[in-house]
Amino acid sequence: MERSRCQVQTLVRALSDLGVSVESIPTQYPGHATALAETAMRDGVDVVLVCGGDGTINEAVQPLVGTGTDLAVWPCGTANVFSKEIGVPANPRALAEKIVRGETRRISVGVAMKPETGWHRYFLLMAGIGLDATIVSGVDSRLKKWTGVGAYLLAGVDYLARLPQTPFSIDFNGNVYESTFAVIGNASRYAVWFTLTPEARIDDDKLDICLFNTGSRIAYLNYAFQSLAGRHTLSSGVVYQWTRKAKADSKSGALVQLDGEVVGRLPMTFDILSQALNVVAPAVPGK
Repeated sequence: MERSRCQVQTLVRALSDLGVSVESIPTQYPGHATALAETAMRDGVDVVLVCGGDGTINEAVQPLVGTGTDLAVWPCGTANVFSKEIGVPANPRALAEKIVRGETRRISVGVAMKPETGWHRYFLLMAGIGLDATIVSGVDSRLKKWTGVGAYLLAGVDYLARLPQTPFSIDFNGNVYESTFAVIGNASRYAVWFTLTPEARIDDDKLDICLFNTGSRIAYLNYAFQSLAGRHTLSSGVVYQWTRKAKADSKSGALVQLDGEVVGRLPMTFDILSQALNVVAPAVPGK
């Protein structure tokens, strides 16, 4: 935590040294990043810089989608999947220079919706239905603060011990599938060690869907090990396709997570907004 704080201070100083006016405001409560981003837009800010994890980034991006305001990120969270996906430089000074140069790229954004209520929420990385959302809902926030990824591993072990089943159906490309766990990926990376939608690209106009359908602990463990080697899409009980829209429903009220945060229960519809957000990042990640 102290290292992240020092890096943020270095980033702010680097921006100030380059002539950029910076106002640094810490978040105080869940949803605060959304309110801060909305205020920044009303004030005519050119770039909203988020120093945080994937959940905080997801909050901040909600009012930015479809606007001309750029998003910049500095990774300070548990997994920092989004920053890896877009190739955020490892040096704060390098990121500051990209911000000053206006070095941006357009990326696509996923959206989860409940048409019957008008509710919607954007996601940058993925939507997860069933297994992973249930695991996320069981993560102890205090333990997460101190152990980071370890809190998710413990919640995963607890899930496998209990193996609660929340089956659901998902409709896309003219077919309806039964599933116990689905990842709807806008990006290839999923978590620290896992890449569940390897063919997904954050700047195309598609959503990659990876479906798992099993009630077996052994099968889930096998999927996890296979995914580490990138072979899970070839496993029995797995469906992998791309689409532009999907609709999921569940009699058991399966949970849904977006970018690692639980947002509600099915039914939901999922869509893609092509080239809907400017992010400060190299045209080719890692450059």
